[in-house]
Amino acid sequence: MSRLGPIYTLAVGAVMTAGLTVASATASPAIQETSASVAAGPQANTEATPEATADATPDSTQEPEEVAAPEDQDTTPKKVDYAGVVDQNGGLIAISIRNGKVVGYFCDGQIEAWLKGTAEDNTVTLEGKDTLVTAALRGGKAQGRIEFKNKSWRFSAATVKKPSGLYRATAQVRGARVVGGWIKLPNGQSVGRIMIGENAGEAAPAFDGGVQKWYGIPLTPQDPDGFIDSFLS
Repeated sequence: MSRLGPIYTLAVGAVMTAGLTVASATASPAIQETSASVAAGPQANTEATPEATADATPDSTQEPEEVAAPEDQDTTPKKVDYAGVVDQNGGLIAISIRNGKVVGYFCDGQIEAWLKGTAEDNTVTLEGKDTLVTAALRGGKAQGRIEFKNKSWRFSAATVKKPSGLYRATAQVRGARVVGGWIKLPNGQSVGRIMIGENAGEAAPAFDGGVQKWYGIPLTPQDPDGFIDSFLS
């Protein structure tokens, strides 16, 4: 029995050694595969990075897209009334703007002119019978020139609020059309003229803001909000 002990021990040791060898051989590929996967990870990311960078980086050879510049906004007032004195004439002029539509009136008591026109880019141009008015709008004023027949005067008209400004009244009398026009300044100065038909007329009474009686004919003055559309049509 004592001789068999070492042999038995050696046999068992050989079997265990063989088993460990097999187990080691079996486990090694898994470790290698895992190591390969880990090693492949950074390589895959490294290969993807240039593509992502290429997609994110604009091509310098491509022309940049044009960005439409915002249109310049017209700062011409949408609703405003101007009134002032005509230099070297003594008469008054009034200009009223309503959303690009413009009506004007020039009068010195003896002569008058009703005007219509347009307003844009802070300038106004108005025309009437034998009359042309051009003006620049800035600093709360309309400053320009009025040409009436063969005469020309400059003027400066400041912005005004009711009851100052321009007024117009119309009526029919025995088939004749009566038109009255008035301009009133903030200092109380006013001027106007009443016409019957195209040629006959006379200076209007001072404007007091109410119904005007002219030879018993009632005339109801309206501000530009009340008459501009019918006047321009």
